[in-house]
Parts: sequence; structure tokens; C-alpha cells
Amino acid sequence: MKEIVEKKEVEELLGCEITDEQFEEALKYARHKQEYIYQREHRQVVLQHWYLVKLTEEYVRSLAFSKFTMDLCRTLQDMEKEHPIINQSAPMNNHIVAVPAL
Repeated sequence: MKEIVEKKEVEELLGCEITDEQFEEALKYARHKQEYIYQREHRQVVLQHWYLVKLTEEYVRSLAFSKFTMDLCRTLQDMEKEHPIINQSAPMNNHIVAVPAL
């Protein structure tokens, strides 16, 4: 039987509201991680309700940060497309020219 985690429990830990989609996605990953940890370590604490709630909170944060990072990269990429950066630095010529000794 799957442990019932309520969205409000996770929101209390986060200190803010989240969407149903954020909650469901994070809970899916948290359940998977809980099963993985238990299979490897067989610690009963991993199966406790609070543990799954905490894992879910961690995944909400992780997924939100990933989305923020992806959105930021996409925005920067779009800005570069609109205004290409023109490299006005000095030309890079790394050839070493031997000077004959006098």
C-alpha cells in the first residue's frame, strides 16, 4: 500500500504553496528514491511517513531549481540570438615567431 502524502504537508515544510503538478511530479520521484534507498539499506526509518514527506519537499526544491536554470539558459540563448555578441577583443594570434639572433 502506498503511503498517502498530502500536498499541504509539503507546503508547510516549504513555507509556500505549490501547484498540483509540482507536487505530483515530486512525489513520484520521492517514492522512487524511497524504494531505492530501502532496497539498498533496509532501514525502517526510510519507510516512515515523515521521510517520504521530506523527500518530496527536497524534490520540489530540486525540480524548481532545475526549471529555473533551464528557463534562464533559454532566456540567455534567446537574447544572444536577438543580439549576437560581436567579439571586439584583440585578435588572438598565438604563433611564436623566431627572431634570428644578431
